[in-house]
Amino acid sequence: VTKTHSVESWSEIDFNSEPFLTDFKQIYEALHSGGCPYAHSSMGDHYAVGSHQHIMDILKQYDVWKSKFGPALGYLETPGVLVSVDPPEHTFEVRIVAECFSKEIFEALRSEMETFVHAKIDAFFGDGEVDLHEAVSVPFPLFVIHKLLGIPLEDPDGSSRIPWIRDGLITSVGTMVEPASRESSLRRLGPDHSGVAGAIRTQNMYVDHLATCKAKLESGEWEDDANIVCRFLTKPGPDGTYLSDDKILGFMAFLETAGSATTTIMLSNIIHRLLTEPGAYERVCDDPSLIPLVMEETLRLDSPVQGLFRTNDQEVELNGCQLKQDTKVMLLWAAGNLDPEVFEDPMRFSLDRDLAKVRRHLSFGYGTHFCRGAPLARMEGEIFLNAILPRLKNLRLNGEVMMEKRIPVLQGIRSLPVAWDV
Repeated sequence: VTKTHSVESWSEIDFNSEPFLTDFKQIYEALHSGGCPYAHSSMGDHYAVGSHQHIMDILKQYDVWKSKFGPALGYLETPGVLVSVDPPEHTFEVRIVAECFSKEIFEALRSEMETFVHAKIDAFFGDGEVDLHEAVSVPFPLFVIHKLLGIPLEDPDGSSRIPWIRDGLITSVGTMVEPASRESSLRRLGPDHSGVAGAIRTQNMYVDHLATCKAKLESGEWEDDANIVCRFLTKPGPDGTYLSDDKILGFMAFLETAGSATTTIMLSNIIHRLLTEPGAYERVCDDPSLIPLVMEETLRLDSPVQGLFRTNDQEVELNGCQLKQDTKVMLLWAAGNLDPEVFEDPMRFSLDRDLAKVRRHLSFGYGTHFCRGAPLARMEGEIFLNAILPRLKNLRLNGEVMMEKRIPVLQGIRSLPVAWDV
């Protein structure tokens, strides 16, 4: 049974179509210039909001606009974590996460993070060329989140877990804005069903790690602060209760995705912007103090996440349209970041913007559900650029840049071939 209908003056968009995935920024620009940054998707049976102000208004009204049905188009049947829960449960989870995901913990990893990036560069530096996305942007955030979780990135035989972890991520995240269908499922699974195999192996990895943490804590071999999972097991919330095993497993899966895939996209997007915007690369190399602005302006213009869904808990009006209770509405971070009411000449990349104003972007969300990993993502971006820019002299594109279209809710790069002077 459909919950939505087309609305006069609202655009009709298929968020999984090739035209949208190819030209979504131009589509968002047209929504704003047409004076009606709202859309309907008959394919997905949902609405979408692209107005920066209206997105913020919705995110402030968590008594009406709920996260409990999940951030994707489908309706969650079992409770999720963080982005899939509302206050007061969300408040409880955030307090536990805040202790386990603090600036002090991030800073303690800085040296290892720097060593990891430089080791990756050492491995390919003499070649003079590499796919920077595959060589650094993919493994670096996975290394960081796995250090925090305490999960090795290699199997006992020494083989890398990254390929099947990525297959699992593509499968789980790839269908977030897709209506359920056999065709979409097969497309995400891959021709050899590597996607579902990767998802199963990844889930088993979490289960095994949770059991390991419990055993090591009980034997006294590990301390309470050995890793985030051990902290989850040993730190009660404000009311004295602990997270359930299901919640901890949910957190591991959530942190794997939110803590790696989006940062991977951000890192490659930044390099791509620097190498395609006239004069940008030279300016930042000459003045590294611009690095924070480069990161924020790229996050604004190239938001790693297109947007996430909210569900109304009661019948409401949305820009003149009456919405039935429990209707899915996609809040388009990427469109809000291009709102001319907030950002002057929003389609233009500029290193002359005011940093504080650029940080009004919605790429980390807003309000109660603002991304708790934002400081970590920014730290990774800073470490990444402070290693790449001084070492890879005269960095330049070296072939076709391929965009990632297997995951419609994300926008980013799949291949970033570069070269430099050796």
